[in-house]
Amino acid sequence: MKLNVHVVADLLLPAPTPTILQIEAAEIAGAQTLENPVVLIGPPAESEPFRDFYGNPCRRVLLPQGNVQIEYRVTIEQPDAQFPPLRPVEADALHLPTSALLYTLPSRYCQSDKLVAMAYDLFGEVAPGFARVQTIANWINEHITYQYGVSDAGTSAYDTAAQRIGVCRDFAHLGISFCRALNIPARYVSGYCLGLDPPDFHAYFQAYLDGRWVSFDATERQPRPALVQVAIGRDAADCAWSTFYGYGETLYLLVEVTEVGAGE
Repeated sequence: MKLNVHVVADLLLPAPTPTILQIEAAEIAGAQTLENPVVLIGPPAESEPFRDFYGNPCRRVLLPQGNVQIEYRVTIEQPDAQFPPLRPVEADALHLPTSALLYTLPSRYCQSDKLVAMAYDLFGEVAPGFARVQTIANWINEHITYQYGVSDAGTSAYDTAAQRIGVCRDFAHLGISFCRALNIPARYVSGYCLGLDPPDFHAYFQAYLDGRWVSFDATERQPRPALVQVAIGRDAADCAWSTFYGYGETLYLLVEVTEVGAGE
């Protein structure tokens, strides 16, 4: 499948502001190939691309004072991946790759240590492996109401479990926390989604199962037609699309994801 991604953000900055941007799709060998990526900043400002601790594509820039527009365009190809069936196993800490151990621990928004009893009560008897994580995602979809404006930058997975309401970010945090409470490595993913209504940046999670990272989106019962990975991390704190070292306001945001050739 080929996708076109187009992002436009209009910002208002009261002063020149150092900024980190995480809006560029990740190049993933065999899974996600980028064609003709373009990042435009107006008024023009020189930016420096780099990879962060997690290997995510980032860009740092001194944004000028006043109204600033960020635009990103790219065509993405995602071939149909052929993976062997997942075995119903979960590796313990002694047999996980060291890179996955970080994702078994509590983090800022994913206080898995506070949700251990709830996780074992709800999912402890479910068969290990894919079935257990899919059951977690299904439970979140059935029991957490999706609604804009009810959570904020401080809302944690523990809050969402108690309040039973949130947005994709909160759904992902809760899925991650339940997995980690059951000793399943799980990480946060920010990205783009084909068919998302309303269009926006999207969040989902990945669990480490049978030697590979597998994506889950608790906001839908059926698999999404396409998910585009931008950044991975412990939780949303590692994957913000923009980080201002100062103050900045987003006045307008457009996110478009379309399938190349669809409707022709």
